[in-house]
Amino acid sequence: MPFLWQHIYFFGFVRIHQQRNLSLPFMKIFSANSPIISSLIIVLIGTSTASVSFGGSVPAPYQLGTWEGFRPAAISYTFDDDCSNQYAIAVPMFHAAGIKMTLFTVTSWVTSWAQLQTAASYGDEIASHTVTHADLPNVSATQLTNELANSQSIINSYITNQSCLTIAYPNCDVPNTAIVGQYYFAGRVCSGSLVGSTPVVFMTLSSFILGNTGAYTTGASINSLADSAVTQGRWCVYLTHAIDGDNGYSPLSSAALQASVNYTSTNQSKFWVETFGNVVRYIKERAGSSVTETTNTGDSITVQVTNTLDNTIYNYPITLRRPLPANWPAAAVTQNGQPISAQLVTVNSTNYVMFDVVPNGGDVVLTETVLPFTLNNAALTPPGSLTLQLNGQSNVTYALYSSTDLLNWLWVQTSTLTGTSAIFTVDASSNSIQFYRAQWAP
Repeated sequence: MPFLWQHIYFFGFVRIHQQRNLSLPFMKIFSANSPIISSLIIVLIGTSTASVSFGGSVPAPYQLGTWEGFRPAAISYTFDDDCSNQYAIAVPMFHAAGIKMTLFTVTSWVTSWAQLQTAASYGDEIASHTVTHADLPNVSATQLTNELANSQSIINSYITNQSCLTIAYPNCDVPNTAIVGQYYFAGRVCSGSLVGSTPVVFMTLSSFILGNTGAYTTGASINSLADSAVTQGRWCVYLTHAIDGDNGYSPLSSAALQASVNYTSTNQSKFWVETFGNVVRYIKERAGSSVTETTNTGDSITVQVTNTLDNTIYNYPITLRRPLPANWPAAAVTQNGQPISAQLVTVNSTNYVMFDVVPNGGDVVLTETVLPFTLNNAALTPPGSLTLQLNGQSNVTYALYSSTDLLNWLWVQTSTLTGTSAIFTVDASSNSIQFYRAQWAP
């Protein structure tokens, strides 16, 4: 009686009972797919070229993505003033869409730190909008320091899973940025322009005010800003205060906000939507990182991605790619010994392996492998012929083995796929239990 074992990357069994005194065999199929490789490799094909920035020292053939995943634009949704509908409407809206937001918080106006912690636990950024929403350029140096330092310390005392490192200036009025820089690594204003891919100054990053004080009141008008970011390869930062009728500044309808969220969340090949602080992290890490290939043995490549930034602050993964080596069917990637997600992408007829790595996070090792494959659709034809279908990768060779005890394996046959599947036919006339496995045969 044969068993089927999908080896090495997927494991499963097809158990076939040749029951005596029955005119037809009885078949049960059991399958348990391992996530080891299926979660690591995805195949994408396209012809667009997202912008590339060679920050630090990035020798060919390696490339660092200007934005995560080599997407053409970054988008951040920021919210000021702790308006009630930000929590009642926006937070659940964003979580339902699977995207994150930044809540710039006036600490003396907070009515519920629990709801801020809930948002932070999802991955939303809780950032500073000062203690009292003071007019920062016109306060004393002592009060300025208090507004900056105390808002940060208060947020950090309540929000336990992240550090407050960005600030939005009340009324977008910028104080002494040298003092601001002692506490924060970036500040947001509202000058109504897209942010470049590598800003020179991080303390006055621009945003667009949404709502009835300006031109961006509908989903279409808001989405046009995102489209402009794609065209220009830039970062679009949205700023929202009131939503519907919660009596805050520049109210925006929840329908317009929902239309924007729907647009960006369903077009993630174009838009990388991330919190304000994490986009800043990505930019600084990308601009300051160097890539060094330390070893290349032909079937394994070791790479180091390093920079001189503070690893306790700058630890966001950045996207790296290189052409898939000739004759490699695919590549598996690890960093510091742990598997990381990798994608095979085709850009302008060149095949790349693309992956996200944390700078200074340990050696990155690329290893020759194949895409995940399956062995299934077992069919028993009396009196004793068994067919098995192998679904795999074109032009890759696989071998089929059999065993009676899962310890000693006997080669049965080898096949090189001309398409994406092949049929193996084996003798299943024996009354003994038989196990079958398929294995990549490089």
